Amino acid sequence: MFGKIQKEKLVIMITVLIDVIGVGIVVPVLPFFVEQVGGGPQWVTRLFAVFSVCSFFSMPFLGSLSDRIGRRPILLISILSTAIGWLIFASAKSILFLFVGRIIDGLAAGNFSTAQSCLVDIARDEKERTSNLGIIGALFGAGLMVGPALGGVLGEISPTLPFWVVGFLAIINLILAYIFLPETNKNRSQHKL
Repeated sequence: MFGKIQKEKLVIMITVLIDVIGVGIVVPVLPFFVEQVGGGPQWVTRLFAVFSVCSFFSMPFLGSLSDRIGRRPILLISILSTAIGWLIFASAKSILFLFVGRIIDGLAAGNFSTAQSCLVDIARDEKERTSNLGIIGALFGAGLMVGPALGGVLGEISPTLPFWVVGFLAIINLILAYIFLPETNKNRSQHKL
């Protein structure tokens, strides 16, 4: 049904969508989860902040590293780290492990910039490149709508359920990327470590 490029693009789109859903899924349930493990409102802000700081530093580093060693290994490592971060976060019984989960996920935030680079790599021409970058923007918007809604619905069942769901989605994403995503950076040998 899908040609080679379509499979690559679909896996990359799933990666971006799961990342953005993960960002949004936290919003409606994090205060309740933090309270459940004994924290107050100030810890909610700190958890958002630590993720953002880690993302700020990891995204350009991992993007640059993907230019040197390839998109595929960086994408696989960052998706794995995202899954681990979410599963640690979902199973946390203390504020410390909430932070550990958010730091691991934040340090893996390079899968957004690397996925964007993959879509640029597989574009056959300038028009497709522009279209692929537009897809990223559309997925970002969709994920920011779906994430909080999904978090709210799943959070009604359990405050931890949204985090388990996004962690398992990341594992499924890792499997799909491992099977269907080849290396897209054909010029990596030109970059020096």
